Amino acid sequence: MGIPDLSRADIVLIGFGGSAPPQVLHLVARAVSDHGYKSVVPVRSQSVEGALLKPPFRTFLNSDGPAGSEKRLIVYNLPPSLTEYLSTASQEEASFVRSRLYQSSNSPNVEEIIVCFDSNHDAFLGISPSATEADLASYVHGNNAAFVASLAGATLNALSKLDQAAAAQLLPETTSSDTVVLVGSGGREHALAVALANSPLVAKVICLPGNGGTKNEGGKISNAVAADGTPLGKQDNATVVELVKRVGADMVVVGPEQPLVDGVVDELAKECPGVRVFGPSQAGAELEASKAFTKDFLQEHDIPTAKYRTFTSAADAIAYVKSLDPNDRQVVKASGLAAGKGVLLPTTQEETIDAINEIMSDKAFGAAGDTCVVESFMTGPEASCLAFCDGETARLMPAAQDHKRALDGDEGLNTGGMGAYAPAPCVTPELQQEIEAMCVKTVEKMKERGTPYVGVLYAGMMLTPNGPSVLEFNCRFGDPETQVVLPLLETDLYEVFRACCDGKLDTIDVRFKENVSAATVV
Repeated sequence: MGIPDLSRADIVLIGFGGSAPPQVLHLVARAVSDHGYKSVVPVRSQSVEGALLKPPFRTFLNSDGPAGSEKRLIVYNLPPSLTEYLSTASQEEASFVRSRLYQSSNSPNVEEIIVCFDSNHDAFLGISPSATEADLASYVHGNNAAFVASLAGATLNALSKLDQAAAAQLLPETTSSDTVVLVGSGGREHALAVALANSPLVAKVICLPGNGGTKNEGGKISNAVAADGTPLGKQDNATVVELVKRVGADMVVVGPEQPLVDGVVDELAKECPGVRVFGPSQAGAELEASKAFTKDFLQEHDIPTAKYRTFTSAADAIAYVKSLDPNDRQVVKASGLAAGKGVLLPTTQEETIDAINEIMSDKAFGAAGDTCVVESFMTGPEASCLAFCDGETARLMPAAQDHKRALDGDEGLNTGGMGAYAPAPCVTPELQQEIEAMCVKTVEKMKERGTPYVGVLYAGMMLTPNGPSVLEFNCRFGDPETQVVLPLLETDLYEVFRACCDGKLDTIDVRFKENVSAATVV
């Protein structure tokens, strides 16, 4: 973090990450409009600064000073979880806030007010939740020493409780005890295992079957073994259920799509009813298992996607293509699971017909090509947008872009992804909100049809000149997108997963670092 230069700051915003609570926006906007504040120093809080520029606030703050008020305002976002509080950045921020509180109380010459926002309760500490916007501004910007002391006391008390919780983690009787079974064997599962193991609430992450990386990771992470100690190499439903029962797992996290499509979540709900499972049911996984189903779902609910037709006959598909303008480029997709490789991108009508034959007649992707989707080719940047879902709503993660097509100049076939980076600059904050709204609508409509969606919804998006449009849905974390998105997550991943499983995602402040991440598959 680094200690900010307070000589040029009227307002210091600390630790808000990607969130911009309305209460904080109103407080800062009123400070500028009514109390002469001019300059701001954001510390991991760029989202607040950006949100202030938009309606209804239209508040511009100069980050280069000079200060316009004699009384400095520090607005601090209390870390929403113990895991986040224990991060290096949060510890530096908490130490800074403490030092300013102590300095202000011991020095009458320090004109400074520190206000702490608790995102878990959506309220400022030490201020009545019933206070109006005008009351809030009056309280904070007034010269009431007793009130300022009350704010300081509330902030120190909250930090003290976090310290106590951190200390409790060191005691044997309160040491983390939850066991997580993680299904899968890829780099995605390695990244998930590391993120889950970082939680103070998790004692063990058992990977089934895992890989060489998870085998050698050590610490809380291990690969699954049978009762006789031999490695478990399978991840079928029966093997998952047996392992979960034997190790007394508290949660199962399903990485790849095939077990989800095979109904492992449904099987666990029946055989292990007390165990949380992060992942959609077999009915929910239909969003990835059938591109034809997804296209129909998107069209039915007015979620933007390309014009399309689905076919179970190669002859019918070819006849449709021949009826189109030869210059109207099409994309040909195997409807079923094809390990991320079932999308062909022909450039001419003749190549489109060849692609249909390859998928439907030659069975290049097996039974996945029994049904074929032919859709209009869309132009624009492509982005991978992953959202946490709890059956009720969705929270979007930073968008990523993966390196999909082989060969220089993107001239080759689609691969499963050869590398990725996040966040993707092409997904602006406005587009991020628009895409999140599409994910929320998808979760709501899945619930309405009696198939609530819990887990990760991976929306492959095309950012067309007419706005974002859904290319496809996947029912799990992407690989390699997971490897670049999870390192940016500040909130405890295990807490997020628990909230999703319990239908309480709206109670978690899902936050990401203001940073960048990249990975290459070699």
